[in-house]
Amino acid sequence: MTSPRTAPTRLALAGATALALTLTAGAASAQTPTNQDRLGAVVGALFGDRLGLSAMDQAWLRGGRPLRDGQTQFTGRVDAGVRAGTVSASAATRLRADYTALVDLENRYAADGISAQERADLNARYTALTQTLDSGAAGYGDASTVAEGRAAFDARVDASVTARRITRTEATRLKADYQALIQVENRYKADGSINATERADLDARLDALDLRVGDGPAGQTPTTALPARTRLANLEAGVTTAERAGAVTRADAADIRVELGDLTRLEAAYSRTNPSSDDTAYLTRRIGELESRVRR
Repeated sequence: MTSPRTAPTRLALAGATALALTLTAGAASAQTPTNQDRLGAVVGALFGDRLGLSAMDQAWLRGGRPLRDGQTQFTGRVDAGVRAGTVSASAATRLRADYTALVDLENRYAADGISAQERADLNARYTALTQTLDSGAAGYGDASTVAEGRAAFDARVDASVTARRITRTEATRLKADYQALIQVENRYKADGSINATERADLDARLDALDLRVGDGPAGQTPTTALPARTRLANLEAGVTTAERAGAVTRADAADIRVELGDLTRLEAAYSRTNPSSDDTAYLTRRIGELESRVRR
């Protein structure tokens, strides 16, 4: 037997469904996107998730931009994952770039009204992205070579242009510099493999390019973005702290200080001249190697 409280609810839902079907039938003869969108907006406003519409669907039907509005929250979750160590830096970069691209797609779809098919596409892409983040995004955005990462890098650059973080001139220069880095990688691979020193050089150059794209978390400055002189000063303090904590032996600390002195003099010499990009890359790589020894 149906309870008194259940019957009205079922009747209301049945009536809502019938009204929705009536509205759909009445609009069947008008096959224009405008009429369909108006009908969807009416149904979404009247019945909401009782007809299976998601919160995002309802927002789109009302002319909202739920993906754009939720970008800060999504990037906040990504940044929290990086801080907690559950999401790698490379995966975080790719996740932020892919979400920005998704917002751009939402804006393009919205230019002439987001259709049911476009809403389904946006929902599917958003679900895949959030599931990747929830799973830890292991291996997401990783590329075994610089060349393999070019398409993802170009997509990030294009997204930054769309978001007006960089100009088109800067984007062209970034893509050219990335192509030049691919050529450096090819030179390193000429003997059949890339050694640890060459890999550190490539990583340092990639970090510098990543910073110029401008899609990293706001307020965070990567170590590689700091001036060489600042990094050297930090190393001086860091090796002392590491030695006191027993993280490095006295002999290792002495060796690091010798190399640190050499690099400090080299940086001072460079500051009085106009060093080439290769000279700067060499200094950056050597500093990175010392930082790795202190953190080991």
